[in-house]
Amino acid sequence: MTSRRPPSLALLSAVTALAFCSLHMVVPVLPLLAVVFDDSAARVQLVLSLYLAGIAAGQLVYGPASDRFGRRPVLIAGLAMFLAGTVLCALAWSLAALIAGRVLQALGACAGIVLSRAIIRDVYDREAAARGLALVMMVMTLAPAVSPTLGAYLAVWVDWRAIFLLLGALGAAVFLAVVLRLGETNHHRVRLNVAGMAGAYDALFRSPAFVAFTVCSACTSASWFTFIAAAPHVLSYALHQPPSTYGLMILLPMATYMTGNAVAARFAQRIGSLRLLLAGRIIAFAGALCLAFWGGFGALSVWALFVPIALAEIGDGMTQPAVMAAALSIEPRLAGTAAGLMGFLQMTAAALGSFVVALLPYDNPLGLIAAFGGFVGMSLAGALVAVGCVARAGRPVLPAAAATAAPAAEGN
Repeated sequence: MTSRRPPSLALLSAVTALAFCSLHMVVPVLPLLAVVFDDSAARVQLVLSLYLAGIAAGQLVYGPASDRFGRRPVLIAGLAMFLAGTVLCALAWSLAALIAGRVLQALGACAGIVLSRAIIRDVYDREAAARGLALVMMVMTLAPAVSPTLGAYLAVWVDWRAIFLLLGALGAAVFLAVVLRLGETNHHRVRLNVAGMAGAYDALFRSPAFVAFTVCSACTSASWFTFIAAAPHVLSYALHQPPSTYGLMILLPMATYMTGNAVAARFAQRIGSLRLLLAGRIIAFAGALCLAFWGGFGALSVWALFVPIALAEIGDGMTQPAVMAAALSIEPRLAGTAAGLMGFLQMTAAALGSFVVALLPYDNPLGLIAAFGGFVGMSLAGALVAVGCVARAGRPVLPAAAATAAPAAEGN
């Protein structure tokens, strides 16, 4: 099925939202799953950690595959995999089966994240593409804000399996809409060039500025996912709160993250991405310090846990657009490769952070505070190193090898 008609932005937004709904809707019920399957919190945490790992792996696969075989068949295959994983999760007879289903979900849902952007790039001019990407980014922000609350109340009012029944219904509706309404948009297929891709990755990794920006971005993501991985357990074990408490309180840092995004959009051109990046990391570090003093040395409460995180998320919302813009400006010819690589490393760090925090005790918040603060500190250090590299070089410049890798990157 080939069509020159631009695809619906609403459909592309729904395709993108599946991955983030599936990610966040399950988080509030992690402590409940430990009881249901009579297993440790560390093993249950794999439900989240391996989902993030699947999203990370998919970022490196779907772009090149769709360049070679087309957007439509690759997206349909990904959505079919998501549905298969969702059915397995809904029927899960053991924790191992649930984890396997989550990995399939992630590997399938990642197609929507990657290919919605590629499709917009295929069919819209610059101004329309900017509008389309803005809509998709808005959905990426709103879906995680609503999903935890919905998942928490489904678990309380119905059953935890109802979460996957809802995800399956949403996935089936999106799959049917894609099959019926989405035409092929990639009319210029290219051959996969593995050697060229490897050369581009090597060139990026040998740029100190790019590595420092990537560390900053990855640790920023890891700090957030460390928090959402541990917070439901701390609320359950230390404060004896139901899943609905997490579902409601998580709206606070989600709202402040969007506030940080708004600040970035308003002031990025006025003050520059590097100043915005440093300001964001300093605000996030202040939030981590507040969490350490209030949550670690004061009386533990729900507000002591979420208010400092809400402050930190203002900084994160300022940071991520700025660090991405700065990193991709290092070498515009490798921007596509750099974006995919940064996305992969962000999700890899998030998966690692969510798994590490599961090994820490949940009957007090000290493990969460230490892990969160550690990632925020490393992110600030990465930002400082990156800005120093830019200041010394005048502008971030890649090694000479990038010139030979650039043509391969352009084909991705």
